[in-house]
Amino acid sequence: MSVKTIFFDINIILDIFLKREPFYAASARVFSLAETKQFRGCLGALSYPVLFYLLKKELDRDEAIAILKKVRIVLKAAPLVEKVVDSALSSDISDFEDAMQYYSALEVKSGYFITRNKKDYPAKLMKILTPDEFLALLRAESAESNSP
Repeated sequence: MSVKTIFFDINIILDIFLKREPFYAASARVFSLAETKQFRGCLGALSYPVLFYLLKKELDRDEAIAILKKVRIVLKAAPLVEKVVDSALSSDISDFEDAMQYYSALEVKSGYFITRNKKDYPAKLMKILTPDEFLALLRAESAESNSP
């Protein structure tokens, strides 16, 4: 069985590293699944400068860079290629940055897009889930596979 890919939205990374409650625990659990290689974790290349900008509002430069380095060790950077840009430009997704994230996730063949802003993304081509929903799905799949 191949390792499934989960794509992280920016808000999930912020929840983890800024320890934003009540979202921190579930987001950190999903991140740990990528950290322990149970899933292939991805983050859009576009997310790095956006995260740096947002982290710098709360932390100093060195702390922000340290967080991005940790994220980069755990998560693959989904490449920002012309196909992603073209798809985002042609998309019905109202927010352009959200469209870029969505098509970056599709480019790396992500099966799951983890976000707290589900309404911002179409669920036609991959599962759009909150961290809590993703963890519940894993529990349900585990229970099914363990039943006689």
